[in-house]
Amino acid sequence: MRVVIDTCVWVAAVRSRRGASFALLTEIPHGRFRFGVSMPLYLEYQASLMATVAGRAVPLTKEQAAAILAALAHYGTEVPVYFSLRPNLNDENDNMVFECAANFGAEMIVTHNVKHFRNPELHGYGIEILGPGEFLRRIRRTP
Repeated sequence: MRVVIDTCVWVAAVRSRRGASFALLTEIPHGRFRFGVSMPLYLEYQASLMATVAGRAVPLTKEQAAAILAALAHYGTEVPVYFSLRPNLNDENDNMVFECAANFGAEMIVTHNVKHFRNPELHGYGIEILGPGEFLRRIRRTP
């Protein structure tokens, strides 16, 4: 299963250990899915996580956030962006997530912002948009 995970999921994962986002983070080493990361998307992960730490919104140090980022880089599959796609979503960062997913051949995008990806231009790509909870239910059902 090939997926791209939106930045908001990782930020939610470091904010609380109780939700589906944190559970998804802990699933990464088990290999039930492959997640793609382009360089622009990784830089967004980095900027968002470090801003969350700097704003003291989480009880993490910069070193702990860097360790999480290193794990994401280690387990993620690098996605070179061969085709620049901008489906005109409201948030430019969502365009970048979609672009990574399309270049990766992802089956799904996992995000808390499912409604942000409701755009007729995206239907032809066959990429399903799921929240973290639904994605977890699916990977845990798969043998």
